Amino acid sequence: MTDTDNLYRMPFTITSPLPDDVGHIPLSPLIDFGALIAEADLPGVLDPNSIEVVNCQSGQAVHSGRSEDFTYGDCGRVEWVVEDPSHRDYEIRFRTVEGRPPLQPQAHVPMVGVGDLLRYNAGEPRPITLSSMTLVDITGDGCNDLAGTWNYYHRPGSPVSGVVFYPRVAPEEGFVFGDMTRLRYVETAESTEHRDFAGTYVEVDFADVNGDGLVDIIFADAHLQKVTFYLNSGRRTPTGIPVFVRDRSVAVPIDRITALRVADMTGNGVLDLVVNDCLVRNTNPDGWPFQSAEPVPLLASQDRPVDEDDLRISPQPAWIDLTGDGRLDAMRLDGCGLDRAVVWYRNSDGDEPRFDAPQPLAGIDLEACSRIAAVSDGDRRGVLIQHGEFRSISFYELVGFDDGQPRFCPWSRAESLSALLMLSDQAWPCLCDWNGDGVNDMLVGGGWGWPRICLNRGSNRRPVWDEALLVEAEGVPIRVQRDDILSSHHWHNMGYPYPALVDWDGDGFKDLMIPNETNRIVWHRNIGSNSSPRFGPRQYLEVDGYPDSPAVRAQTGRLGEDADLPNHPYPTDPRSPFFWRTGAAFGDWNGDGLMDLITHDHTRKAALFVQYQDASGGLRLRRQDYCRLEDGRLIDDSIVGREQHWTESFRAVDWDGNGLLDLVYNTGGTGKIFLLRNVGSREEPVFAAPREFKCYGEPIGYTIHGPNAWPGDWNGDGKPDLVGAMEWGLYPFICHAALEMEQHPGYVLGSVTA
Repeated sequence: MTDTDNLYRMPFTITSPLPDDVGHIPLSPLIDFGALIAEADLPGVLDPNSIEVVNCQSGQAVHSGRSEDFTYGDCGRVEWVVEDPSHRDYEIRFRTVEGRPPLQPQAHVPMVGVGDLLRYNAGEPRPITLSSMTLVDITGDGCNDLAGTWNYYHRPGSPVSGVVFYPRVAPEEGFVFGDMTRLRYVETAESTEHRDFAGTYVEVDFADVNGDGLVDIIFADAHLQKVTFYLNSGRRTPTGIPVFVRDRSVAVPIDRITALRVADMTGNGVLDLVVNDCLVRNTNPDGWPFQSAEPVPLLASQDRPVDEDDLRISPQPAWIDLTGDGRLDAMRLDGCGLDRAVVWYRNSDGDEPRFDAPQPLAGIDLEACSRIAAVSDGDRRGVLIQHGEFRSISFYELVGFDDGQPRFCPWSRAESLSALLMLSDQAWPCLCDWNGDGVNDMLVGGGWGWPRICLNRGSNRRPVWDEALLVEAEGVPIRVQRDDILSSHHWHNMGYPYPALVDWDGDGFKDLMIPNETNRIVWHRNIGSNSSPRFGPRQYLEVDGYPDSPAVRAQTGRLGEDADLPNHPYPTDPRSPFFWRTGAAFGDWNGDGLMDLITHDHTRKAALFVQYQDASGGLRLRRQDYCRLEDGRLIDDSIVGREQHWTESFRAVDWDGNGLLDLVYNTGGTGKIFLLRNVGSREEPVFAAPREFKCYGEPIGYTIHGPNAWPGDWNGDGKPDLVGAMEWGLYPFICHAALEMEQHPGYVLGSVTA
């Protein structure tokens, strides 16, 4: 059997009318190639890498993508865009082969617009990441894959969180991987019903726990106080993924499990559990079934008496023999937030693990480190470091132990040719032309407070994204944090910026506006140009009647620390005109040529704040009035049926192209997005009742912390689309047509022919 002899074609015809005024129309048909192959009695099995779409009118191949379903079987979505609505006939081509090949990453995956995630599409590998990580051979090809967990949401419609891996590709080329793949399990050995690992915050490790030579899964939901074992059955799915069978659970009375590792901590040849920084000894001398002792904290010694909490080797330690004595030493990240350095602890007694005081470790020089894991890759031993605000994972190799210190050297960063844009915690997007080249770039926030810019090296129709760069003011990276602004002491001290690039002061240069976690809006004046922006020092938007100062902001900080107040930590604060953690809609809302904004005021109702010139010609800002619907209602949680209030945003866009600014209202908790059309005028906006955005008639709700979608022409077709963000900085793209059409276009499949 050869590939040349097994090329097949299947007609695809659109049967429903296609509008010509909604821009590019995305197609996402679900096609069961396995059933088609069986029905046509074709030889072999599907090669999913061969799937191709051809436009019958033009005779040209169309850029298309594949849903992750093809990782698990032969039924999945093939996705492409109809640019000309008169083109209704397509041909889907595919090959069959003797054995199912691994799914290969695509060098270019088009932006389709049905919730598909933005990718770098750089033509070369870009960084990938996970919530927790290790190296283990999942596929059975002898090469270690990058495996671990994904926490929170992924592509809309896919399961929340789970156990996942990136398959290794071209190991001779370095640390390069394919697309993320979910691992699943069955309840019994006889079952064929594959289930996803459930939970929001989950932890996992991989080891041969029952001595059969196969890699098993050890899993924990952070909140369930137990660890569950899933044994490798030795069987694989038709696509080569191991079949894991749920086995037993052991109780682990720890309130929140944030790290899980399997290791022989005592050197007796039996695998133990380490949960967070506690040893859960396996008391079965045969190793399996696992018999658990009570968790015992692993402590470091000190020369002077200290509290036990100061001795704990936490959080999320890694266990690796650094000295070559056969004992597992400890490594961890020491510090607060993302300002952490790597330290290590010598294990001075392998029978009953006892650790010396922590020592600083040289040779690992990375910014914003967040997780560490001990791994091996063939003959190479070392650690994986998650860094760059969770955006990257790098391998540092252990190369020796000299003068009482382990030595590490950087080896490689985990990358993929088809890498998704993953830009860290709650990195809300803003579409803008950052450098004045006429091509749209993406400005993003990030929960930890650093705005970043992703430059587009491609075009508006086919973006090619650079890696995100920090935005600086006066030569220093801009960072907004709650405690810095409010002189407070909040437990997370996050920033949650909602950045926007607009000409605030009317000088012709676009400034950086940053609504954020607090109830103040900061901004940085552009003292450069629109082609090469440079930003001045932080300033605060000041509204008439609301005098502000460091002392007033400190009063707000103390108010936010009072846990007894309603809606803590976002209490009502009459000192500020704005509400907490709310993105603003910047635009000329009264037709006078000056930039204004709409956001929630301190009463949690949308209000219009307008700029005006005072007697001296200077610009001032005043609160004009509440925004209203045409039926007179105020714009607040009640008009969208929302019960919780802790993150949301407003965005300005002329959605229907009639010259009036409309309002997009993003809500946290449900993740729903609403359009409030301006049915008033340029000078006096009045809004229609909210219309919930849907994707081809299906509800949009892919995050609880966002989505804070930015409306704009993301695909270059002249129509505004939506790109929002998920908890870990993934970006679902929903195009204008899918938001305006009530359902997916109808279609029929023809007969398969050679």
